Parts: sequence; structure tokens; C-alpha cells
Amino acid sequence: MRIDPFLEVAWRDLNRRSKILWRLFFGFIPAMALLSYLLNDTLLQGAPFLAIALAWMGAIAWAGSRMASFACPRCSRAFFENWYFFKPLRQNCAHCSLARWAKEMPPPATGS
Repeated sequence: MRIDPFLEVAWRDLNRRSKILWRLFFGFIPAMALLSYLLNDTLLQGAPFLAIALAWMGAIAWAGSRMASFACPRCSRAFFENWYFFKPLRQNCAHCSLARWAKEMPPPATGS
């Protein structure tokens, strides 16, 4: 079974956005320790811990908003969020239930 090229591009974009978010999220503590140590030795004063933390949290917020804005390939609405909540681990579109990493575009589910 050949994957739909449109879906392949969309899932590759989602994978890139996801990697950036999770690397920033899980790299926060090690990066804070390393940057604080390096800047403390370089500037010869107390480490600018607050400035580094705020900048890193801003980067996490930016990456989170990029992931939250990922548009579903089928319905073009936000894949991970509905009107009140963002779930980055969601496996189906919040609106049309398209499965994450689907290889072909199924028709939209119809409610009865």
C-alpha cells in the first residue's frame, strides 16, 4: 500500500514540529544547568538563571503553539486542540477523527 503523498508531507511536518517541542521540553533542565554554569564563569557574576529560564520557556511556548496549530490534512482544523484544550499526545484529529499517521485519506465519519 502506497502512502498518499499529501499525507506523507503533512505527517513529516507534524513529526518535525513534535521533535522540536519535546526536545525543548525535556532539554530544559540539562540546558539550564549547562548554560548557567557557562555564563556564570564567563560573566564572573551570579548566573542569569531567570533570563535563561524565561527565554527557554518562551521557546517551549513557541514550539507548543506551532504544534497546536498543526492543521489536520482532512478537515484543515487544529488536529490537537478543540475549543478548550490542547492534547499533544492525541492519536486522532479532535474534529474529524483522522488517525495520526494514517497512510490513506479515509472518507469523513458520518454520525447517525
